[in-house]
Amino acid sequence: PDVLHWLGIRRIHRLVSMSNMKYDAITGSGIEVVERVNIPDDLIPADARVEIDAKTAAGYFTPGPVPDADELKIAKGRGLMP
Repeated sequence: PDVLHWLGIRRIHRLVSMSNMKYDAITGSGIEVVERVNIPDDLIPADARVEIDAKTAAGYFTPGPVPDADELKIAKGRGLMP
C-alpha cells in the first residue's frame, strides 16, 4: 500500500482482486475500497478452475458460493504434457 499512498490514492472505486491479504493491507492503511469485484468466471481458463476453487474454499473473496470438500474433488487441472 505504500506505493498507493505515494501516488496520492485515497480511494479505489473497483478493486478486482480475490486476495484478502491485499484487501486488508489496502483498507488497513486507510485507503477506502468502494466496491470489491471477483475475477469474472469467463476470464478464468477451465484448467485454472481447480486453483480458483481451492482459493475460494481457503477464504479468498467471492460473492458466489464457496465449494465444499466434495466439490473440490471434482475440479480438475491441466494434464501433464509428454
